[in-house]
Amino acid sequence: MSGPASEYWKRRRGFILAAIGSAIGLGNIWRFSWLCYKDGGGAFLLPYFIALLIVGLPLIILEFLLGNYFSGSSPKVFSRIRKEFEVLGWIAVIDVFIIGTYYAVVLAWVMDYIGLSAMNAWVSAGGAGKLFSWLIGSPWLVLIGLLLTWFITWVTVFKGVSGGIERACTFAIPTLWVLSAILVIRGITLPGADTGINWYLTPNWAALGNGQVWIDAFGQILFTLSVMAAPLIVYASYMPKKSELPNSAWITAFANCGYSFFFGFATWGIIGYLMAINHVTNPAHLKVPLGGGGLAFVTIPTAVSKLPGAPVTSAVFGTIFFIILWLAGYTSLISIVEPMYAALRDKFGVTRRATVSAISVLSIIIGLAFVINPGYIDPVDFITGTTNLIWVVMLESIIAAYYLGVKKLRDYANPYAELKLGVWLDALLMIVAPASLGIILVYGLLSTKAITPLSAVVLLAIIIASILLAGMSWRKKEGGEAA
Repeated sequence: MSGPASEYWKRRRGFILAAIGSAIGLGNIWRFSWLCYKDGGGAFLLPYFIALLIVGLPLIILEFLLGNYFSGSSPKVFSRIRKEFEVLGWIAVIDVFIIGTYYAVVLAWVMDYIGLSAMNAWVSAGGAGKLFSWLIGSPWLVLIGLLLTWFITWVTVFKGVSGGIERACTFAIPTLWVLSAILVIRGITLPGADTGINWYLTPNWAALGNGQVWIDAFGQILFTLSVMAAPLIVYASYMPKKSELPNSAWITAFANCGYSFFFGFATWGIIGYLMAINHVTNPAHLKVPLGGGGLAFVTIPTAVSKLPGAPVTSAVFGTIFFIILWLAGYTSLISIVEPMYAALRDKFGVTRRATVSAISVLSIIIGLAFVINPGYIDPVDFITGTTNLIWVVMLESIIAAYYLGVKKLRDYANPYAELKLGVWLDALLMIVAPASLGIILVYGLLSTKAITPLSAVVLLAIIIASILLAGMSWRKKEGGEAA
């Protein structure tokens, strides 16, 4: 093992917690339980776990093995497979970097809401919807949240792998689960909670005949597991050779998906309470969003503002909810910054402190556009957070399967694996995963209305920057050997 000790995990537990932190994000909280309700309740769990087993899990295993086998970032991994593939690695890390610029702005809203919740600000604002509209129209307040979010993230990544990222995730992930458990208990014990939870879980088996349900399930698995051809590769590269990796992937995948399911009880317990106090029997009759950012910034605050024991209970549980949301996003943002640093380090030999500082400052500057005009987020996210991730990961699977060979990776991992990898992994990575991702990509492109000139400009910029970086020379090790 070469390099400073701070560039490696101290314990396997730290690696797993960091991987879980990368995977658990905002979508686990405000998207999964909405999809369950929309796509068949408990029946949705069937396609969801099928997608986990045949696409999500093999792709996490693949990214863990690629990162550890080649001991480097995505550009290094793909260039080692074949020089021409290096550009794909750069597309992945630049794409993830851009995701971080607007993801941090959403976390800035969450950061602001922690303070606003403590003050029950939605009461004086005349409602949660009005408060959120006021917030996103107050760029200076959002900027304060953005600077705080980036400062904490910068300090974490600045301190290195073991001293920063591992230490942060070792604290943040258990805290996230404990606070979530508090909110789940409060949610399921509210009057009317059982009604909401029934809408969340009651199976509608007929819904499984709808292709959209399966697209939603596979799409959610892909996005929620942080399978982006960048973060998990880098995290696995910081594990020593001869490490256990396959079971670590199983733990990461099921912890992530288990958290989504678990937190759904808090969400739908609270929605059930909102239904009870508004005397409606169908969630669709509530005049509030049931998923997405609207659920977090409007629906949940609307419900907690009317909790028994308000305003004290409203302040307490509202604040807890937004701390949970921020922690989930924070551990994901860390994993967004690290791949860009690692790629520049591998290629050019740059130092962590200077590079992480530059990445953070540049992210803040780009993020100002999203602070001033939040409407930019959706078209940029369509390219970076959806479309690019799908085709890049699809090509990652194809390249690993057909150019490198899954057997080579299996043979590398199995001597140290608690759960041995068989030829089933070959079939999933060679056929099932690429085919599934291809279907999702085509369906998404045909059904979307999010393609805009801004989307096209962002895509073009990513491709041009990636080609330029791939064309530059790699740094030389001592003795003149390319790194």
